[in-house]
Amino acid sequence: MQPSPPEPAIPPDLLAGQQLPPPPQQERSRRKRAALLQSALALFGERGYEETSIEDIARQAGVAVGGFYKYFASKRQILLVLMDRLVQEAAAVAETVELNISTRQEIRESIAQLARQALLVDWAYAGAHHAWREAATRDRELQALYQQIEAWVVQRLRLYFWVLLSLPGARQEVDRETLAWEIALLFLRLAETPLPDPDPIVASLTDLIYHGLFTG
Repeated sequence: MQPSPPEPAIPPDLLAGQQLPPPPQQERSRRKRAALLQSALALFGERGYEETSIEDIARQAGVAVGGFYKYFASKRQILLVLMDRLVQEAAAVAETVELNISTRQEIRESIAQLARQALLVDWAYAGAHHAWREAATRDRELQALYQQIEAWVVQRLRLYFWVLLSLPGARQEVDRETLAWEIALLFLRLAETPLPDPDPIVASLTDLIYHGLFTG
């Protein structure tokens, strides 16, 4: 008998309780906010969290320091906004992965599609990953939020593995709970190290997941 599916994977709300300024309505203001986010992302990746100041972020974005506070209350808040964006974009990846599959080739293509898209989203936010890990060493709330992100990634993989393990050729003895946890941690560490060519790591992840779940 096929086990019941895991509970739905609901993305954590990283901005709960944050007093964010209202979203800008004018196009010029939206561009400034976007420039600040992109500046913070780049500087976090280059210098880390502690070595990046609000002044640095504003200067690189071409925005006055006082203008920064029209959009974000603090450096910590802009990091939260960046990570929340990452979570939302990562959540959308699952909806694009092909699940109407049956042949071994289709299964491998589905796994490769998931791995590639997840890595590309993560690598676009590598600076935020790096800054978050650094900031969380001194911030217990960020530590707790990161644990929520980890749990969410694990739950998403559990759901995906549940679908795959219903297909012919699946290893029925697989401990998908442990496998999902192991692969989630691997993805989260890989997220901090963008590579110029994703193909080798995608191929390796595809083999790892496929042979962990299927015979032959």
